[in-house]
Amino acid sequence: MGKIYRIKCERCGAEFEHSVGVGFAYACVGCGEVVDDYAPFWCPCCNKRFDPTAEEFSDQLITVMLWD
Repeated sequence: MGKIYRIKCERCGAEFEHSVGVGFAYACVGCGEVVDDYAPFWCPCCNKRFDPTAEEFSDQLITVMLWD
């Protein structure tokens, strides 16, 4: 089970997807990072840091999808 975030970077305008696992180690297909629900990650174009626990994170989300 996990989540896929579709994000628009406020710095460079790139749109990308980032996936995280829930309850176990999971590597994102897009960036290869092993992440959990609270780990920071970076924009693949400009390397802007995204922190899912920050308040402004939700402003940059386009969609959030859950998968089993």
